[in-house]
Amino acid sequence: MFIKKSASVRKGEVAKNHTISIVESYKDKNGISRHRYLLHLGRLDEFMKKDLDSLLNGLLELKGVTLEDVTERFDSCKSIGQIWSFMEIWRKLKISQNIANLKKKKKKKKHIQALVFNRLDDPGSKLKLLSWLETVYLPGIKKKDIRYEYLFRAMDFLIEHKQQIEDRIADQYLTIFDSSVKVCFYDITSTYFEAEASILEDDDRTEGYSRDDKPHKKQIVVGVVMTQDGIPIAHYTFKGNTVDSKTVQPVMEDIKKRFRVENITIVADKGMSSGNNLKALIDNGDDFILGESAKTSNVGREAVNQASADKQKKSPEAEEYVFDTVLTKKIFYYESVSDGKMIRKSFEKKLRYVASYNQKVARKKRRTRQENFAKAYEFISQTNRKRISIDDKYSELKNYLRKKHLTRFFEIEKYDNDVEISEKEENIRNEEKSDGWFVVITLNKELSKEKVIEKYKELKYVEHGFAELKHSLKLRPNFHWTPPRIDAHVMVCFIAFQLACFFEKKIKSLDMSWEKGVEKLRRLHVVEWTSKDRHRVGLTKTTSEQQDIFDLLDCPKLTIDKL
Repeated sequence: MFIKKSASVRKGEVAKNHTISIVESYKDKNGISRHRYLLHLGRLDEFMKKDLDSLLNGLLELKGVTLEDVTERFDSCKSIGQIWSFMEIWRKLKISQNIANLKKKKKKKKHIQALVFNRLDDPGSKLKLLSWLETVYLPGIKKKDIRYEYLFRAMDFLIEHKQQIEDRIADQYLTIFDSSVKVCFYDITSTYFEAEASILEDDDRTEGYSRDDKPHKKQIVVGVVMTQDGIPIAHYTFKGNTVDSKTVQPVMEDIKKRFRVENITIVADKGMSSGNNLKALIDNGDDFILGESAKTSNVGREAVNQASADKQKKSPEAEEYVFDTVLTKKIFYYESVSDGKMIRKSFEKKLRYVASYNQKVARKKRRTRQENFAKAYEFISQTNRKRISIDDKYSELKNYLRKKHLTRFFEIEKYDNDVEISEKEENIRNEEKSDGWFVVITLNKELSKEKVIEKYKELKYVEHGFAELKHSLKLRPNFHWTPPRIDAHVMVCFIAFQLACFFEKKIKSLDMSWEKGVEKLRRLHVVEWTSKDRHRVGLTKTTSEQQDIFDLLDCPKLTIDKL
C-alpha cells in the first residue's frame, strides 16, 4: 500500500495541480502487476493545507506518539552509557554509603562523585569540569547542584578522611573479588607541578629525581600498593626528593596495621632493596621478592655469571632461561646512635638468587646501546668543532651524557686546553654481560624459580597503573599548590584508578581495556525535548556490544524511568 501522485490531463494538456490517492498493488489472473485505487484523497495542494496533519496525527497516535513529538527539536543530547557504568561500580564499592557514614551532607557526595567521574571520562581542571557537566547526564545530579567552590570543599573532606574512605573501598573491593593482601606489589613514581606558587612550610613539593624528564619542575613522589590480583588498595604521597628505598618500611607497617595482617610478601623493584629495607624485612619476618641489580651489585653480577655459565652448558640456544642459586650477601645498613649520628653496620645473609634471561630483550638492549653510543660520538664530534670555551664545551658534553643516562659508560675530564672523553670499559663489559638478564632476591623456599620470576613480572600491574594515573587519568601535571589540595588531587585520581581497574577486571573476557569500554558506552545518549509544554526524555538504542559491557558489570537495565 502506498500513496500515488497523479497528474490529470484535460484537453491534451497536463493540469498544474496533482491529485493523490491511496493505492495497493496486485497481480491479475495473467500475473501482470496492476494498481487498485482504495481511496481518492483529492487535490494535493488542498490536502496539504487541510487534512495532512490530522491524518498523520491519527496514524502516529496508533503508535503512541504525536506529530509534535516527531517534528519537535531536541533541547539536549547528553552521554549516559559510561556514567551509568561508573554509578554501578560506585554503588558496588559502597562509596556513597561510606561517605554518608562519616555524617556528611549529600552535597559532599555529589561533588566527590562528579570529581571522580570527570577524572574517568574527561579529566581536566575544576573549571573544565563544570563545562563537562553540560555534556553528560548524571542521574540525581544537575549542573546547578555542582558549585565550583564546593568542589574544593569536597577535596578537603576527602583528604581529611583519607584512611577511612580508602580502607572501606579496599575492604569492599577485596570482598567482591575474594582477594587478600598476603602478597603486595609496591612501586613509586613522581608527578610534577605547573603552579608557580611559593613553597610553604612542610611542603612536599621539592626538586628530586624526575621520572617525567622534568628536572626543573617541583614534584612529589606517589606510592601505590596493589594485591597480587591487581587490586589497588592504598596510595601514599612523599616529598619530591624521597629516595625509593626509604618508603618501603613505613608503607609495609601501615598496610599490615590497616588490613590486620601479620606478614606480607612484598614484591618491588631493585630501587627498594636497600640494606635498611632488607634488614627490616628480615627482622620482621616478612617475605620479599625484590629486584637486585645485575650491573652494580657484586652478588648480582656473580649470580648472572653463574647463570650464564649454566645456560651455556645446558641450553646455549635457549631464548629464555631461569637459573636458581643461593649466595651470601653482605648487607650494609645505617643505625642511629647518640646525638642523631648514623653509623654504618653490616651483616651477612644467605639469600636465594633467581636470574632470568630473555634473548629478545638482550638483542634490543644491545641494539639500543649501540645506537646511543653512535649518537653520543656524533654529538661529541659536533661539540668539539664548535668555537666555544673549554668550560662551555665541558658543560655541554657533561649535560648531554647525564640527560641520555650515559655517565656510567663515559669518563669526562677537563684540561686547560681540551676536554677528553673515554669509555669506562669495565662498566661496558658488565652491561654487556647483563644484557637480557634480570635478578631477583628472596627468602621464599616454597615457590619454584619460575613462580618467583612470574610474581616479580606481575609488578607490571603497578607500572600499568602508573601509566593510567599519569596519562588516562591525568595525575600530572598538578596545578594545585597547598599541601592538602595536592594530596586530595592525588586521592581523586587514585579513586578513579580503583574504578577503572574494577571496570577492566569485569570486562576482561571481552579482551578490552577500560578506556575502550568507556568509549563504546559514551555513544549511548539521553535525549530531552519539550512538547506541548511537557518535558520528555528518550534514550538512544543500546547496541549489543554496549549491552555485553553492561551485563559483565552487572549494571541494571537502563530505562527512562530510572533517569
